[in-house]
Amino acid sequence: MRIIKLGLISAVFLFLVVTAISLLLPSTVNISRAIDVNAPFDTVYTNLNDLSNWKKWIAGYDSTNTTISQPSTGKGAVINMNRSKVTILASDTNKVETLWTTGSKSLKGDFNIIRQQNSSITTVQWHFIQQVKWYPWEKFASIVSDKVMSPLMEKSLDNLKKVVEK
Repeated sequence: MRIIKLGLISAVFLFLVVTAISLLLPSTVNISRAIDVNAPFDTVYTNLNDLSNWKKWIAGYDSTNTTISQPSTGKGAVINMNRSKVTILASDTNKVETLWTTGSKSLKGDFNIIRQQNSSITTVQWHFIQQVKWYPWEKFASIVSDKVMSPLMEKSLDNLKKVVEK
């Protein structure tokens, strides 16, 4: 009985220490990648704003598990890819705001499109904002979010560059 009591007290104490440490971690995680493309601004914007064009450049795109709403451009357009749903929340010439939902988890993702003055270069910045609850397992999992998402983001941006620079 004494060992069980000691084990229970130790488990509670360990949980409190881990929770206290996790409270020091931020509750908002920002993941951002950018690329310069040598293509007209309109071409870049069209490839980002029209979900039917995503099959050309988004990493992991599988057309057998994909449905796209009609219309496929602008605010309210939706694409279901594999287990994820992406909705365009807002779109203007400088930014395409999206919401990525997988199960009960949502991430806000923005594509910022920046025209370079006196140049044919357009910069595309892909930015995700993840809100994390106070739960220790979510806080610690957010540490690896950048490592998990970055390779796909970089691959997709490289694909976008190849598509629009043709």
